[in-house]
Amino acid sequence: MPINLDKLTVMPISDCLVAEETASLWQIYAMLPSDRTDRLYRFVVVPLADGTFIVARWIEVEEIVHRLMRYEDVRRWTLPELAATPLPQDYVEPEEHVVAKLKDVPLATLIQRLAPVQGLDRQATATHQARTIRDGHPGRRVVVLDHGVIYGVIFEELLRAGEVAFDPFQYAMAPAMADDVSGYDEVQDVSDTDDTGSDRPPFAAPLPNEDAGIERGAGAPAPLPGEGADFERPPESALLNQVAAAQDDRVFNLWIEQRLNREAEIVGGGRTLTRIVPPNEPLAVGGMYAVNVNVAAPLASAHVRAGGVEQAEAMTAAAQIEVDVRLVADSAFFKVYGIPQQKIIFPRGGVSKNIASFIIEPIQQGIGEITALLSLNQKPFQKIVAQVAIGEAALAGLPAEPVRASGLTLAAAAAAMNSPLAYPAETDATLVIIRETTGYTFLLSLGSGFTVARLNLAEREIVDVIRRARAAFLEKIVKKIDPSRNVYAYQLKDTTIPESIHQESLRDLRQIGALLFRSLFFAPGSGDQGSDVGKLLRAVTAERELRINVIAERFAFPWSLVYALPFNPSDPVDPVGFWGYRHIIEYTPQFSARQPSAFAPEIRAGDRLHLGFVFDQTIDAQFKAPLIAEQRQVLPGINGVAVTEYDTREEFLDLLSRSQGVPQIIYFYGHAVSRSPGEKDATTGIEYGLGDSYLSINGEAVTLDEMNLYAGLDLDRFDSAPLVVLNACESAELSPELYNGLVPYLIGRGARGVIGTEVLMPAFFAAEFAPALLRRFAAGNTRLGDLLRDMRREYLREKRNVLPLIYALYSNSELIVKRG
Repeated sequence: MPINLDKLTVMPISDCLVAEETASLWQIYAMLPSDRTDRLYRFVVVPLADGTFIVARWIEVEEIVHRLMRYEDVRRWTLPELAATPLPQDYVEPEEHVVAKLKDVPLATLIQRLAPVQGLDRQATATHQARTIRDGHPGRRVVVLDHGVIYGVIFEELLRAGEVAFDPFQYAMAPAMADDVSGYDEVQDVSDTDDTGSDRPPFAAPLPNEDAGIERGAGAPAPLPGEGADFERPPESALLNQVAAAQDDRVFNLWIEQRLNREAEIVGGGRTLTRIVPPNEPLAVGGMYAVNVNVAAPLASAHVRAGGVEQAEAMTAAAQIEVDVRLVADSAFFKVYGIPQQKIIFPRGGVSKNIASFIIEPIQQGIGEITALLSLNQKPFQKIVAQVAIGEAALAGLPAEPVRASGLTLAAAAAAMNSPLAYPAETDATLVIIRETTGYTFLLSLGSGFTVARLNLAEREIVDVIRRARAAFLEKIVKKIDPSRNVYAYQLKDTTIPESIHQESLRDLRQIGALLFRSLFFAPGSGDQGSDVGKLLRAVTAERELRINVIAERFAFPWSLVYALPFNPSDPVDPVGFWGYRHIIEYTPQFSARQPSAFAPEIRAGDRLHLGFVFDQTIDAQFKAPLIAEQRQVLPGINGVAVTEYDTREEFLDLLSRSQGVPQIIYFYGHAVSRSPGEKDATTGIEYGLGDSYLSINGEAVTLDEMNLYAGLDLDRFDSAPLVVLNACESAELSPELYNGLVPYLIGRGARGVIGTEVLMPAFFAAEFAPALLRRFAAGNTRLGDLLRDMRREYLREKRNVLPLIYALYSNSELIVKRG
């Protein structure tokens, strides 16, 4: 049976720090909390290449460093180097200690506690086995894994009560120590106490600028070269409502180099030379190329440059920033050699110390796509996509903008991670979906690298899966008849559903959700990789609540309806099996935009939140009910909200064309129709495209093409970064396909996100649910993702109504309204 964590002491990974094997103690120190009392008892976990881990309690590291610094400054060492160090010759235990708790523990024993530990699979290890393995380690600790991901550290507390003294990372070695470490007893005591009143070790000298009167956080590292004495950690930005500013001369560069072997130089070993490939030059089939990413001044030869570096540095006191780069190349056009994920590291104010370089080989002519996915602390924040011509003939087919960066700037990613509203790291799951010529690549991150699957599914297959799910939902839920009254149960003004109808709906919905899940991960084209990802998702989504972040272009899938639990037809339905009830699911729309966005997750409202109400007045006459009239009364009655109405086509297009004076929330209630590429009108035979999708205002259609024509992306962006609530009701031709065109347009104009219905929503329910959601969101200090999930649960529990599952969140789930 699995490990019973209630019977063991566990520090979850969210309370630990995971560090690279090559990270120095100084670098680890900079990543730990600035409050010393907060960092002392945390575990630092270092994964090693052989699958084991070094697990160090930071308080132990401080004590070891203190004892060794009489002989050598070991703070530049890595943890593996510290764990492997022998005792210095003629070593003598000191009289002074960082912590009295470790006074009687010999240095050799402390170092033994850093011995590599095993990683135990939580599901495959019994509790008594975990306890035995833990007790067999000198430090009484072991790492527990959950489906290959670090879950936490099981440990037995070895520390006793005692006073904490000086911090060995706050002081430099005295100058005399550089000349004669053997003269320890001769070193002058430069001060009795440090700036916190703690006893200073006799070999400690003040750090540079220490006596300049500058207040530093307890955990701040020594000033970096070039920093002034008055350096302080800058405050976090409250709002970043613009694309990253251009004043910083450092960007993420992506460029391609051709690898050349010069025959004359191969004699005697030879060497590989490289030549930068200009963006307008095709690659050659069979040639060897390097795709490079760095942080530096903009390169003229770069295929793409994305900024935001300086703003990100303003949000951290770390000495350096580490960004993971994952390369995904269309397998129909390229072979990738070597490690597909690498790290680039750049110090504060400087260029990257290294280049992430990936070797590719073009294997056929045409236009191939290369994607570089950038992650900060294991969370993807930006995607750089380059379309590359292979062969001269392919040049003519390159689009006008063959390379683009999308997602969030590094600054926005840093702001989100530093936000007090950020979800715990252990709840984060990211699913990245990249379309290729022959299918899709799925990358699943649960906080520790990516699990990758290539699914051989055509786009038309995915569209057909969604179409069938939409048709089933309309037929089995929206049009479900209550035989006792001979009415459509879900289309009444009373949105409470009878129990018998509810149970039947849950069974039908379970079938829809299970087919959606299986059609992706257990279809004939999914292969073993798809099945493995499906099983992993099934396990982790059943085990704990998650915040699932979906990053995809043209893959508007109804994830909230997914039912991943296995079941027999006669089994009762477990509502928690639906992802929309158990988890917070957000699509990240910024990854479908043309350039990275930089939004802080908050709408600052002050005394008044400005809401624009866009509606179709013809609905009241159509349903012979005051659906619009009642909302026109309800919305202005929301406390602290000022409403402006837009009820004509002209007013709506004027609103979309503005850059200033745009409401902070734009709420649409009306009909919407989506068109798929290649779709034909059954009567006229006219072939539609995404641009023919439309919203209806006062009975008049406003197509996506008209929005682009009269309020195009060449205009200045919305100044307010509004949230758009698309409450599309009674639209039989509505599908998630609408969002493949409308969301990128709205994000391109400057919207921060969209909430929308993905299939037909009965008019009465739509008129009740959205104003209730707006009222609670406008009150402030409630995360949008929490609110949507909680209201789904409330409607399920109190009204037995499943319709809220159809509202999808194309926005940061941490978004709040900030009052005052």
